[in-house]
Amino acid sequence: MTASPANRALDHARDLHNQLIALASRPWMADTLAALARLTLAGIFWRSMLTKVETVRALAYTDTVNGHEVIRHHLRLPAFPLEMKPSTHTLFSQDYALPLLPPELAAWLATLAEFSLPIALVLGVFTRLSALALVGMTLVIQIFVYPEAWWSTHALWMTIALGLAAHGPGRFSLDTLLGARFGAPRSAA
Repeated sequence: MTASPANRALDHARDLHNQLIALASRPWMADTLAALARLTLAGIFWRSMLTKVETVRALAYTDTVNGHEVIRHHLRLPAFPLEMKPSTHTLFSQDYALPLLPPELAAWLATLAEFSLPIALVLGVFTRLSALALVGMTLVIQIFVYPEAWWSTHALWMTIALGLAAHGPGRFSLDTLLGARFGAPRSAA
């Protein structure tokens, strides 16, 4: 007796599901996902930092748009030393007014966090601490700056950051490399 088309489809779906579970259970997959999570979270906060400071553009090329030459850039980097844009001071003194912190200090703290924590995440060094710092920063943004943005933005940031804090950076990180070199126990992820 042959199986019905519906039973064959269910068997095929079950086999596919089992293969996907087996693939997701491999250690390299968890390490790859951890690296992707680190890069994603770092990119979010790095791009925010770039809106607050003066930048330099690198890797320029010329493009033609509607018959006009336009210079485009592949890369924007913060100018050194870090120089806050005037609009950043305005935002922190008017729109982002935080309780307990003077606007100038809040602007600098946010900018320095958005500069240093993404670098740490990309390198995979102090990953759990960096992720927890970004959890705190996200909570401040959620509570005091953009309370309406939980479902559209902040829930995703928190999920990524808390996942990194809980599971660590994965094997593709300086945390793991330095931990192995200096005898610290390896993280599970």
